[in-house]
Amino acid sequence: MPGRQPRRPPLLLYLRIAGYGFRRHSAYRAAALAGAFTNTVFGILRAYVLIALWQARPGLAGYDVADAVTFCFLSQAFIGPMQLFGGGMQLSERVRSGDIAVDLLRPASLQVWTLADDLGRAGYLMLLRSLPPTVVGAVLFGLVMPDDPATWAAFTVSFLLAVVVSFGWRYLIALSSCWILDERGMQSLSVVMMMSSAA
Repeated sequence: MPGRQPRRPPLLLYLRIAGYGFRRHSAYRAAALAGAFTNTVFGILRAYVLIALWQARPGLAGYDVADAVTFCFLSQAFIGPMQLFGGGMQLSERVRSGDIAVDLLRPASLQVWTLADDLGRAGYLMLLRSLPPTVVGAVLFGLVMPDDPATWAAFTVSFLLAVVVSFGWRYLIALSSCWILDERGMQSLSVVMMMSSAA
């Protein structure tokens, strides 16, 4: 019918895509556990460096050593779900191979489809790669946990928004493969830009 609006895909479709992303990444359990081990070791090393720093300069920036160690382990926990060093998307490979044409013919938004898949990946890595270092940090050093439920809610919302912003950044970099043959240079440049602006 000429005046009929196209049907929007239901939310259930995107929930299934997120579940698919979760299952697809669960096939690489050993890699996730190796990442968790690496994050734990680096978290412990960073924690001892921060402990030494806070012993030399107590109350640095108004924080105590427990706050610094908590920050250390939380930042280690964010590496996997947020893919801080890029990657995690197959979009650029699909552009190079031409398979993106199939993705664009689907009756669903490519961006939302890819976001749902990435949220599934982030959920899996949160469980298998982020929780173990955080638990080890809590057992070894005792992390600072908020008492107020509003703080927990704000943290959860901030974490989810950070995962979505990370997706948007990586999505734009992956789309650069529409104009250049290989997006790895753009990916490396984005990591350099992110690290240099963090100082």
